[in-house]
Amino acid sequence: MISFVIYSSFIFLMFLITNTIILYYIMINNNEVQLNERKILLIISHPDDECMFFGPTLLFLRNRKNQVHLLCLSIGNESGLGEIRRNELESSCITLGIDIENINIIDHPSLQDGPKNNWDPTLISNIKNDYVTKHKIDIIITFDEKGVSSHPNHIAALNGARHFIQSVTTSNDIILYKLLTVPVLRKYISILDLPLTYLFKNRNNLNHLIFISSFTNFIRARKAMTSHQSQLVWFRHLYILFSRYMMINELQLVNIN
Repeated sequence: MISFVIYSSFIFLMFLITNTIILYYIMINNNEVQLNERKILLIISHPDDECMFFGPTLLFLRNRKNQVHLLCLSIGNESGLGEIRRNELESSCITLGIDIENINIIDHPSLQDGPKNNWDPTLISNIKNDYVTKHKIDIIITFDEKGVSSHPNHIAALNGARHFIQSVTTSNDIILYKLLTVPVLRKYISILDLPLTYLFKNRNNLNHLIFISSFTNFIRARKAMTSHQSQLVWFRHLYILFSRYMMINELQLVNIN
């Protein structure tokens, strides 16, 4: 019985790896996403969100002549390292191909880093309105309702984006995408999550964008992650190796009613 279980597990693992390699090759060479020469704003909550969660997206967009902007809603000062983390974020963004003049980091007293800090969506909306209007943004990308890690600051970024598009008349033509959160078991199997990502995308028939990093882009995202030296505790190194968000980003179009 034990031998049968081991054998079956081995066969399943080989099947999963084989299908992952095939899918990876197909999708990395035939990416259907057409986002070219657009003005795109990525909204994150803390320094390091950009490479921990959105690396594949940013590295894809930079190769399509898009003008990519980044708006970080806090300096990540929960542990008193805000100014250090601000500089780390700028270094990371440069590695990811974002021009320094397109990086905007907010340090507002009502938008302070912390899992117990609830951010006002109206305040976030007002900040976004100023930035979107100034830079004529037509696509916004941010977290979803679960914020990947259930962090309330991540979730607030989406709530603020929704509020902005619903309440500001000049935002009618702006497209909003959210980064989908996956179950924890899928979160830490890296590229092996690709078959499941592809399966659920087709089954649900949702308007999704999938960005897959090449090995070169993975190395670039890893380099960006190491810019955040103040955050590189031991488990972050494991995250770099095993998190599917270092290799796969799945974005869903947000319908604003």
